[in-house]
Amino acid sequence: MTERHDDPALLTGAYALDALSDDERALLEDVLTTSPELQAETDSLRETALQLAYAVAPVEAPASLKTSLLAQIATTPQAAPVASTARTAPAQEARPAPAAQVTSIDAGPTAGGRASSEARRRWFQRPAVMLTAAAAVAAVFFGGLGVGSVFDPSNSSGPGTTQASSGLDRIYAASDFQRTTTKVEGGGSATVVWSNDLGKSAVILDGVQQAPKGKTYELWYIGGEAEGGAITAAGLVDGAADGVHSAVLKGSMSDGATIGMTVEPAGGSDQPTTTPIMAVPTTTA
Repeated sequence: MTERHDDPALLTGAYALDALSDDERALLEDVLTTSPELQAETDSLRETALQLAYAVAPVEAPASLKTSLLAQIATTPQAAPVASTARTAPAQEARPAPAAQVTSIDAGPTAGGRASSEARRRWFQRPAVMLTAAAAVAAVFFGGLGVGSVFDPSNSSGPGTTQASSGLDRIYAASDFQRTTTKVEGGGSATVVWSNDLGKSAVILDGVQQAPKGKTYELWYIGGEAEGGAITAAGLVDGAADGVHSAVLKGSMSDGATIGMTVEPAGGSDQPTTTPIMAVPTTTA
């Protein structure tokens, strides 16, 4: 059976990775405006691609990478040009494909250990009145390995861009972007990314089990000294179930705030009612 490559439904995966030609992109985006089902599929794939990229810590390439690659290029024999004996129609001027933009992201400090433990202790050392309440899309480039915007989601304003994706994009594009990863009690890990300039943060869960029946995960900001340690609800995490799941925290993050997550009754709570299963301070190292 011959596979049809002009079927828009076959283009959603490549669209999520920004791997379509201009004509293919226009074809799919035109169909997305009239197909809620295809739009939902595209949003899901794009969100997954972003989550996988953001959940992977950058890897520093060895200093010998550039030298070895250039050495291989220098010693690789080039094929001789083949003379053409047949007359061919004048070829259209070739349009070079745009180079993939690659963004290098420095790894942030790793939580878990003393800082994370201290954050957990601080959480419930506040006055009682306050206590009632990510394989990856990576790009290789000369000089290092990093999470890359091979699909360049920040340049896409098409219908496949989701609110969560754009929120993560803004944080990752911030000049003061920071990230840290910690273990989640009960299994899995949480990567926290934030920007003090934007006053925004996000949590990317990897391998965290679904919340117990009748329960949900809730995110919190616990303010720094200037806020007197006030605890503010920052949204629920719905749909986390052993895979990679992201959530941009609601509200504004103050300097030095701690980001935490607790298990709460379905619908959430005004203030945390259980000990946090994850707490990460955003103080600058």
